[in-house]
Amino acid sequence: MAVSLTAIARELYGLAPSDFTAQRNARARDLKPTDAALAKQVATLRKPSPAAWVVNLIARERAGKLESLLRLGEQMRQAQEQFDRNELRRLGAERREAVAGLAREAADLADTAGHPPTASVLGEVEQTLQAATSDPDAAAAVTAGLLVRALRAVGFEPVNLLDAVAVPGAAAVPSSKPASSGSPPPVQLHEARLRKEARREAERLEGDAEAAAAELDALDRRAHRLELRRQSLEAEAAELREQLREAESTLTAVADDAQALVHARSAAQAEADATSRRAHEARAAADALAAPD
Repeated sequence: MAVSLTAIARELYGLAPSDFTAQRNARARDLKPTDAALAKQVATLRKPSPAAWVVNLIARERAGKLESLLRLGEQMRQAQEQFDRNELRRLGAERREAVAGLAREAADLADTAGHPPTASVLGEVEQTLQAATSDPDAAAAVTAGLLVRALRAVGFEPVNLLDAVAVPGAAAVPSSKPASSGSPPPVQLHEARLRKEARREAERLEGDAEAAAAELDALDRRAHRLELRRQSLEAEAAELREQLREAESTLTAVADDAQALVHARSAAQAEADATSRRAHEARAAADALAAPD
């Protein structure tokens, strides 16, 4: 019975990271005599990054919880299409909790397997799980359990899956819905994507507009407070100017009084000097009269 590349990949990507390279090379070597082409494909399978290995572990060991998380992502996309902000907030909080919980379980699984993840690796695991909830193609890639690298969602753009899955075709997930008579024409698919992107862009712009309105309202309130403060300071400055005018007037009066006192003192000093001279002259005259002939 012929074995497929996908089947071999599922076996290899279920191994511990430390065993991957040796087992891959051994499988390629065993296949080479009977199927050189498949052996070459197996030999080129890349070792998963630490975060990708943990996510693959989730896909195998916690498939049910992963499926629940991805259904949550579907609900979020529906809420986005319907512009249901309240539902989006609720689902967003639920997603954050689910992602964090699944990442914690994955850390325990990896630790038990002898490969405890670092905080940085767990961050990439959470980032990959969030990307899977935002894009159906990313969800399919994650559930395949054949990730080679971590995924990341950037804005409303589709998640970049280039070189992310060991066997790209294995990431295709069959639909649970009855098959239609044929796939939609590429034009219809393109138009549907454009409509979806337009709705997302409209929602983003609405959010920006709300944020701008809130910022404007805050600036208006601040401007009002500053205006009240300006008026208060102007009134205080006017009062201080009036006090200054009164002080200057008082200072002028005091200066005038001081000048008058200087003149009065000078006059009194002159009078005192004159009186002293007269007293001296009178004393001299009295002494002269009292002297014997």
